[in-house]
Amino acid sequence: MISKGYNEIRYMIEYRYGILSQLISEIDNYYQKTFAQFQKEALDLAKQNSSGDFEVYYTILQGFDSEDERISSLCKEVRKILFCSIFSYYEGCINAIIKYYKIETEAQQVQKLYDAISRTYEKRYLVNDLDIEANLLDYVNNFCRLLRNYFMHGDLSDNIIKKKLDCYVRNNDGVKLLDNYFIEIESKDFLFKSLDCMKTILIKIESAFCFRVENDRLQLERGKSLVAEAIKLYPSECPGAESEYPSYCSIYVHRLLLKAEQLYIPLAKRGNAEAQMLLADLYLSAFEIPNTKKGMFWLKKAVMQNYKPAIKMMKDFR
Repeated sequence: MISKGYNEIRYMIEYRYGILSQLISEIDNYYQKTFAQFQKEALDLAKQNSSGDFEVYYTILQGFDSEDERISSLCKEVRKILFCSIFSYYEGCINAIIKYYKIETEAQQVQKLYDAISRTYEKRYLVNDLDIEANLLDYVNNFCRLLRNYFMHGDLSDNIIKKKLDCYVRNNDGVKLLDNYFIEIESKDFLFKSLDCMKTILIKIESAFCFRVENDRLQLERGKSLVAEAIKLYPSECPGAESEYPSYCSIYVHRLLLKAEQLYIPLAKRGNAEAQMLLADLYLSAFEIPNTKKGMFWLKKAVMQNYKPAIKMMKDFR
């Protein structure tokens, strides 16, 4: 169930973050317990197969690596897998935001996806107040992306990119560059830092869009209420011939419709399909003198977005 005050995108960001945080927290304990079980099984195996030379047999089983070394090795490998999962969480949420808020882009790389989000936001709302620090974006969209690619593919073929990743690793705590260009994550603190940075970016993007969408919704509702008030004030019949218009429509009613129009226009220009349809309805049927050209212009815009009420309205009009 979606938490109160959250839309489905915010819920997804928070829910998946919680799962990954829990995994990072518990992974060391899990492997210690698993290794303890392995030790017990090794002891039982030694008892069953030692044929009287239990101490020698068990020492051989124990002698390959120390317990700490084996746990450390397992945890390092798991940290790589978890880091790739964390980055997939970020990619998945970014793509969900793009789909949910109808952002058009063919980009696939996260930095380019973010650029598309930023451009769309600025174009749609005429401001850019996403307020995300450049170094945070660079850390996630460049460093974390390159590190994920390294862990996924085992190496980076492009020497320029390899040097860039090398520079990032040397300037960030929690990761270490070993001999033969081998990178390892030293502790779960690095995983938490990366996860928190990604969540910060996602929340800031989602919150900014959510705030604007809510404002748009309130603006639409205000426009609808103005139109509803105007309709109540329409007389039951329209006296006189058409040449006498707008005698039946009071100046007050006309002003109400103009106010609604002014509320709808900015939203319609930003691509809000409902506003486009409502604006079309104003021009086609609400004003005393219909403006079919303007009405059809906005109605077609809404239909092009596959907005079902607009499609029905178009059929009814025709």
